[in-house]
Amino acid sequence: MGTRKKSAVVFCTYPKLVFAWPLLAAGPIFGLLLNQPFASAEVLGWIYLMLLVLVVLTLSVDIERNHAAFWLLIFAVFFFLGRWLEDAKGFTFFGNIYDWFVSLDVKYDKGFGNAISALLVVPYVVMMLWAKLQHRWRITHNEFEHYSWGRADDSLARGAKRVRCTYPDLLEFMLLGAGTLIVYSATGRTELKRIPHVPMIFIVRKKINRLLESTMVTAELMEHEEQMAASEELGGGGGSGSDSDRL
Repeated sequence: MGTRKKSAVVFCTYPKLVFAWPLLAAGPIFGLLLNQPFASAEVLGWIYLMLLVLVVLTLSVDIERNHAAFWLLIFAVFFFLGRWLEDAKGFTFFGNIYDWFVSLDVKYDKGFGNAISALLVVPYVVMMLWAKLQHRWRITHNEFEHYSWGRADDSLARGAKRVRCTYPDLLEFMLLGAGTLIVYSATGRTELKRIPHVPMIFIVRKKINRLLESTMVTAELMEHEEQMAASEELGGGGGSGSDSDRL
């Protein structure tokens, strides 16, 4: 028996709070790691601090891939310039910055991490439920439908036949594989809809492409069968007419 093809692709979009999941998970995970002999409070403290900075940047700014590459290049230039100045000229500005961070004596506090996780649980759960109710998309062979409280408040009919993915924020992609789904007309020239903050967008797009491709193949087969049936009817009519003439 063959596998039954799916007739719809369903997914949700989320507010930016969804990208705060590392802080939500870090509390209990780091609490367990803190009791292990191979983990130290200093290392966990700096990891937690980096996660905090990453989440704050993801929630507050959009960093495109080209911009991220540019800033990474700038950082690398200053880093190697600082090392060269330190070795050749004895200029220790960057070394002083590093020593200042070390002097802060950053350590992970189990109570603080668990408190942050606990405070985020309630708004995070509410956000997930709200997204299921207000920001659910259902894509079928014929329509792109946006559901809100059990009703379709936005629908794109048969013209919506092509999709494209963009990644306006590199950090969102790093944290949750998220991006923006752009819906085009069948010709691919007219943009019909932008759907932002779609988690695991590469999986969603793969499912949509498979659905639309199967629809296109089915339509082509039906059109071919209709043409064949019409030609057979015409051919059959002509054949009967020649037989009657001979009689």
